[in-house]
Amino acid sequence: MSRALCVIARAATVALRLAPGRGDRRLFLSYTRQVPLAAEFESLTFWMADAYAARLQLAGLAPELAAPPWDWLSGLDPGLLGRQVVSTTLDRVHEQVPAGPVFLKPALLKLPGTPAGVWDVADFRRAALAEGADPGLQVQCCRQVLDLDHEHRFVVCEGAVLTGSPYRVAGRAWSRSLRSDRSPEAAAFARQAVRALGADCPPVCALDVAWDRGNRRWLIVEANPLWASGPYDCDPATFVDAVEHAHGVGAGRWAWRAEPTQLARARAAEPVVAVGQDEASGYAEFGA
Repeated sequence: MSRALCVIARAATVALRLAPGRGDRRLFLSYTRQVPLAAEFESLTFWMADAYAARLQLAGLAPELAAPPWDWLSGLDPGLLGRQVVSTTLDRVHEQVPAGPVFLKPALLKLPGTPAGVWDVADFRRAALAEGADPGLQVQCCRQVLDLDHEHRFVVCEGAVLTGSPYRVAGRAWSRSLRSDRSPEAAAFARQAVRALGADCPPVCALDVAWDRGNRRWLIVEANPLWASGPYDCDPATFVDAVEHAHGVGAGRWAWRAEPTQLARARAAEPVVAVGQDEASGYAEFGA
């Protein structure tokens, strides 16, 4: 029998989207604070935001999770990226990036007031620090500003592209009705990229690719921890199987680690509490 799926979310809708594909898994939903007792962890697969994983880490409850390193993009062949990506930290970005507008983003975090986009380096630093970012915040930047379309997410597991979905096409963000007439091309490029990456491909990840309209070519946008990624219209059973696999291969360079700003925010957040299965506690089970 597969391990139970524990989804940490503020609403049941995200968990129930995966429910039809869960097979014989039990499906748990936790409302941002309660987690199962530690004794149950070996039978659980977590699907959660990395901010929540940081809270679990502080509580000593985090499972070993696989994820691409924060500076992974910078080590790739620029031919797969269509640009040169520099990975650095907030306190050093001015040393490695020229003055003037460049594309900048936090490498891992989502900062509402400092979104990915074209920034002046000094303005980006001021905005991030004003949001409470640690000076060691991990950031990525590149001088090229790309015009992307037909953005797709693919589930990659042990060198294979298992399932995928478009998530932004012609300026439209993902919805159940979103379609791309270039999905076969995107999948073919994703498979080619995974083969080319070889040992540099994470054992499990959400690989995002897109069509560069300016240079008329496919490229890798980024890779993210699958266990912290949205499934869009990926096959749900395949998606969850790969998330489960990510819980057993998080070692060495592929081990997920919370970064300083994540940990600082986790310390300020409501602590997680390990509880038994009990509807009254807000820790619920859907199906048996």
